Amino acid sequence: MSKPTDLSTALTARLRYHYTKEQIAGLTDSVAELHDMGFKFDDIFPDGILNPDALVLKTSVPMAGLEAAIMKIQKHPELRRIEIFPYGIPVRDLWRMHVKVGLK
Repeated sequence: MSKPTDLSTALTARLRYHYTKEQIAGLTDSVAELHDMGFKFDDIFPDGILNPDALVLKTSVPMAGLEAAIMKIQKHPELRRIEIFPYGIPVRDLWRMHVKVGLK
């Protein structure tokens, strides 16, 4: 998604049953900040039992770019967790990252 309004519209449609409008606005800002850092997300979904309080963002990172990606993403103020998995059989050519950001 290239425009912030497209991102906001897509996230609002996907998250409207899980969060309030104010929460969606805060989460959209977090995702937009990460998107501006160069991350392209394959999937975004709510996380939390009973009352979701975070989003999990899935993305791929090239093998040589993992260190730079981690250094960038660590600066995000709402970061809660980074999970990294090797991806590719028989040769690993990507890292899969699951990034969890929470509400302010």
